[in-house]
Amino acid sequence: MAFDIKDKISGHLKARLQIPLVPGKHQAHIIAISARKGGVGKTTSAVNLAVSFAASGYKTLLIDIDPQAHVSTALRRDLKSTHGHLSDVLLGKKREVHEIAYATNISNLWLAGSEKHLNETEDCLAAKIGKETILAHALENTRTHYDIILIDCPPNLGTLSLNALFAADYVLIPSDMSALALEGIGDIVSAVETLRDRMHRPVEIMGVLITRYDRRLKQMNSLVETALHELLDTPLLEARIPQNT
Repeated sequence: MAFDIKDKISGHLKARLQIPLVPGKHQAHIIAISARKGGVGKTTSAVNLAVSFAASGYKTLLIDIDPQAHVSTALRRDLKSTHGHLSDVLLGKKREVHEIAYATNISNLWLAGSEKHLNETEDCLAAKIGKETILAHALENTRTHYDIILIDCPPNLGTLSLNALFAADYVLIPSDMSALALEGIGDIVSAVETLRDRMHRPVEIMGVLITRYDRRLKQMNSLVETALHELLDTPLLEARIPQNT
């Protein structure tokens, strides 16, 4: 027992005495890409936006907080990173996301990758006080090293997604033109409003990005668009991303 207490005290003192991380010269805008319905092109949207920002000269960090870890696959990166994973940050083994980020083969684009055990990490966070704020704190220094930070969220509103929403300045919601997608959008909007009202977090919804758009389904498209405008009062972006394998 005495040794356990000694180890805990030593660990606490070491954490307090860590060398401060040097801030960068940037101040990134943080955008969470969130959708409750799977298969709407959430990860595809996150990856393509990240590559586009990087190609435009912005120093970009793409964070994959989805346990499916599809971002690495989309970028053709090896999942076995020697830099660590988000679990290390969320569980306190690393202080900042910047410590686990590594350069991709695309100029100006860095990746903080996920891994299959992130679901277990989410379970470990369940009993922690302030569990929704962990990622935000781990981005305080990190955001000074980038122009844009994009977060690919899981297709749910669990602890990992709430961490991303709390950390974000903006939320982008990809959605296909199906009736099932409406409920999911409403849940995300409600979660953002709760963060604003109860946790005083000024998160802004950028809008709904229509994906997998089929121009032939004119009646269904019209019904869904009308519902989006009337029921959710959420901005609907003009872009339409077509269905294309």
